[in-house]
Amino acid sequence: MKKKKLVVFFLALILIYIIYNFTYKESYTYLAIGDDLAKGHTPFDTYGEGYPDFVYDYLKTKNSTFILNKDFIEEDLRIKDLLSKLKTSETSNGKTLTNAIKEADIITLSIGSEELFSKIRSNYELYKLNNQKLFKYIDEMIKELDQLLTEIIKIKKSKIYLVGYYNPIVDNLDKQTELTSIFNYLDVKLKALEKKHKIHYISIYEEFKQKPYYLPNPSHAFPSLEGYNYIANEIIEELD
Repeated sequence: MKKKKLVVFFLALILIYIIYNFTYKESYTYLAIGDDLAKGHTPFDTYGEGYPDFVYDYLKTKNSTFILNKDFIEEDLRIKDLLSKLKTSETSNGKTLTNAIKEADIITLSIGSEELFSKIRSNYELYKLNNQKLFKYIDEMIKELDQLLTEIIKIKKSKIYLVGYYNPIVDNLDKQTELTSIFNYLDVKLKALEKKHKIHYISIYEEFKQKPYYLPNPSHAFPSLEGYNYIANEIIEELD
């Protein structure tokens, strides 16, 4: 009986050793991919801490081995730009985007906001907000985003957190009802992508709508530090 217990004990030790060697990592990587939001574009046209910095600070409290990769954060980055990077051998700090994704345990993605904001502003300046034009643009945008997520997941099934969009028009309430319908439409589309790809979608539209101090400068509608903290906290809540 003692021999039997001893055999079971040693088998358990061997099993633990095997599991440990297959799962142990010296470090973990948080890959932040994105545009001005990820870069920390401030309302006063400078750059400071963005939401990835706050998420990283939190991750370090949980595991000191976490590494933050911000090599694929660029101003005005479009979805099609990332799709192009995935198809080429273009490198940043000696790594391709494909390699960076392979190494990533956690990925946050905020992409296409400047292009979307530009479309909204150009249509907003018309006598009547051109909803149909914007709906058509959103459909095209979602198609590209769907393709991008498909390609990222093919490379590695990391935990992916997709940051949503807020309304950049904060100086006039005349067409807010129409703008709300546009962002509600976008929200539905993004939730469908979340379900399809089994990612985490971070919706920020409603909170930014209710707290205008997140966007204190109508001329440069980028978040305040409080706004970036809010986005980070929403990601952290999903992480937990």
